[in-house]
Amino acid sequence: MSTNRRLQQCTELEYILLGDLRDLLDEPADSETAHWLEAVLDALLDTLPEEFALKSDHGYLQDVLDRFPNWDSKVAELEEGYAKLFQRLEQLRDQLTHGGDFQRIAVNVSADLNEWMTNFIQHHQQERELVSIAASYDVGGNG
Repeated sequence: MSTNRRLQQCTELEYILLGDLRDLLDEPADSETAHWLEAVLDALLDTLPEEFALKSDHGYLQDVLDRFPNWDSKVAELEEGYAKLFQRLEQLRDQLTHGGDFQRIAVNVSADLNEWMTNFIQHHQQERELVSIAASYDVGGNG
């Protein structure tokens, strides 16, 4: 399977998992919801590193850097942001697993997961915007 096809599958799976996560956060805070939240977070934690590895096959956003080497700080910031998002999701998964009674911690976990989803979506938008700008930028100054 091609790298592009597998990357597309990872992105589609993430989209589905984020939808599932959003739905679960609207469910009652009980042990069944906690179980399914753990399953969705585990799937995200499996998918995110694969997606990043595929995006980084020849270097993270290397196509952008090949064209605009001076954008290295923008790319580095996005790469660091990706790592922070992954670490935060791991922390939230641990909090869910080891935080005790889900009903007691549900409000905080739900708020934190909603914030994480917002940040994750914004990160993907920033990546797409940078790639789009690089692809359409006219080096002659008319871009």
